Amino acid sequence: MVHGGLMGIIQRAMVKACPHVWFERSEMKDRHLVTKRLKEHIADKKKLPILIFPEGTCINNTSVMMFKKGSFEIGGTIHPVAIKYNPQFGDAFWNSSKYNMVSYLLRMMTSWAIVCDVWYMPPMTREEGEDAVQFANRVKSAIAIQGGLTELPWDGGLKRAKVKDTLKEEQQKNYSKMIVGNGSLG
Repeated sequence: MVHGGLMGIIQRAMVKACPHVWFERSEMKDRHLVTKRLKEHIADKKKLPILIFPEGTCINNTSVMMFKKGSFEIGGTIHPVAIKYNPQFGDAFWNSSKYNMVSYLLRMMTSWAIVCDVWYMPPMTREEGEDAVQFANRVKSAIAIQGGLTELPWDGGLKRAKVKDTLKEEQQKNYSKMIVGNGSLG
């Protein structure tokens, strides 16, 4: 995603070092353009592989959230990587609603160490009859199992957006069923 301010300066510097595909999440036209550019990229065998974080956000190192399907619609081979941080010497998680970028970077740079386990997993390709969402979920499950992380079915955007009333109602009904059971006593 394209950023302004200090993060924008860092992004522009990174583009000079190697190519990136930046986009604006809220713009549907950008999504189609990004898909087109990604397909062109993977079709050119001379280009380096693409590094994608399909959750679309950072979370707190306990779970794997829903993967965005766009990364899995473009074709090609996925080389999953599971990453799990060990917060013993310094916590790499950035709670952007609690810390601004400067305070986060200061905290990271003054940590004793940032330790993480990284697992490079076997390549995965889309199976016959499998749609992009099913493929994304299969890759997500493999990463969660490898990293010992909880697999969550919801979008990471929920941490910044208001939860839909329908989702709340569904969870309330499920909880009610769990408490009450089938409605009979005993």
